[in-house]
Amino acid sequence: MSIETITRSVYQSESNKNIQYGKASFAVFLAGFASLAGWFLGYDQGVTGGVVVMSSFKNDFCVGVFGNESVCEQPIDALPADYRRFVLLFNLMYNAGCFLGGLFISTYVAETFGRRAIIFTSAVLFLVGTSIVIFPPGGSKKIMILVLFGRIIEGMGVGCASFSCPLYASEIAPTHLRGMLSGFMQMTIVVGLFTANVVNVFFQGHKWGWRLSNGVILISPIMVIIGIFFCPETPRWLYKRKGRQIAEDSLKRIRKIDNVTAELNAIADGIRDEGNELSIRDLLKSKKLLKRLAIGMSMHSLQQLTGINPVFTYGGIIFESVLGTGIISLLILSCVLMLSTFPGLFLFDRLGRRNLLLFCGLGMIIGHFVSATIFATSCTVIHHVMNETMVNQEIIECTKTSGILMLTFTAIFVGCFAISWGPVCWIYTAEIYPLHIRARALSFVTGSNWFTATVMAYMLELFAPLGIHGVFYLFGFLCCLAVVFVYVFCPETKGVLLEDIDDVFDNFQLKNSTAIKKTRKLFRRNIIRTYI
Repeated sequence: MSIETITRSVYQSESNKNIQYGKASFAVFLAGFASLAGWFLGYDQGVTGGVVVMSSFKNDFCVGVFGNESVCEQPIDALPADYRRFVLLFNLMYNAGCFLGGLFISTYVAETFGRRAIIFTSAVLFLVGTSIVIFPPGGSKKIMILVLFGRIIEGMGVGCASFSCPLYASEIAPTHLRGMLSGFMQMTIVVGLFTANVVNVFFQGHKWGWRLSNGVILISPIMVIIGIFFCPETPRWLYKRKGRQIAEDSLKRIRKIDNVTAELNAIADGIRDEGNELSIRDLLKSKKLLKRLAIGMSMHSLQQLTGINPVFTYGGIIFESVLGTGIISLLILSCVLMLSTFPGLFLFDRLGRRNLLLFCGLGMIIGHFVSATIFATSCTVIHHVMNETMVNQEIIECTKTSGILMLTFTAIFVGCFAISWGPVCWIYTAEIYPLHIRARALSFVTGSNWFTATVMAYMLELFAPLGIHGVFYLFGFLCCLAVVFVYVFCPETKGVLLEDIDDVFDNFQLKNSTAIKKTRKLFRRNIIRTYI
């Protein structure tokens, strides 16, 4: 780093202390409104696991298409193969759509038309996709193809929403509230997931049950489509695309004060230092930016590898076998997820992103390992053949105490995830990239999240060879990997202005960390003893 660069960084840091953020209430409202798009994500993930086992869903897509009513009511391993394939595609097409929306659509719209435009696009895609899914009649293979097409569009909307919400919030938030406001999306995700479980229980016996459960969420994209026109564009995007005066007007509107010169100057300095917008090829050629991109993509892949989605997707099946109360167990876990997210909103900017990822990551490891050990030592798995059809079915016998303990420690995993890896991954990656590559980088990051989620959709296939305890042990080891990754590669960004993030990463050196110093000191001491 040159003397000129160091001098400019010191000057900018000193000037940034003079920034006045005015009233934060309007910024909080804007972040909360934008996070409604996160409700798409949470609700759809929560509702899908329930609707595919509803009689109304089977009546539309199994009975009269792949078999009669008695055949379609068989356990999952005895259902017609073509129907099982449709259920798999019903989930897979959604995740594929999320991947496409997060990686390809979002970056183009956000950079070309603005941050508000991508929020609007996410709502339109979700509204259209969900409508294609729920309104056509059932009972036809051609209609089923249309439904799968609708799932792709629906997923595109969710992928764009997961990209747009933290990006918009991070660019309008005051520095001291950026973590909380960027984390609003996680709050709406968990509220949506919990709401979906409640709605599924309410509509499960209705003849249009799965359609009504999916249709309830349509109020959210309609609100976003209308309301986004009343929200200001982010000053950072406006400064870059429209000029200083328009950016200043937007910043005054957001901060509710007239004196925004200091913050506007900080934005200008950041844009000037970043230079022109980079292409994808230029991004991949820059060693520093490529490393930062790898950190974001790895963090989001590790978020999915912790096992949070399989816990909710297959948690009902697991705890129905272990405890005999699958639906109630899933409601308890979703309630823990929701209630743990709210206190997390106030911890991001107090305890820090890195500390939460590290220490709550240890709690996630404990939750998985203890749950796995309880199952391995206290539960018995009995195999038998069903109805002479050569279908191998497992019956799991656990004491009630063991089942409750498994649920308790799984809830500990869920609670720790809700405070840390759930929201912090989105917050952290929304703030660590320079403005001229932020949208493109976040598209890669979001794409990696949904690609890993698509892979994790096949996790059900591992329960047979590994057993429930083996899968939980696997998740525990992956959580260990996630904690080590954060310790090695991720500096703290709490309280750092977006324009100063580069300096934080440039100055982050693992060799200066306390643990590494102690390890190096112990290692040297052992060497001296060996030679003495």
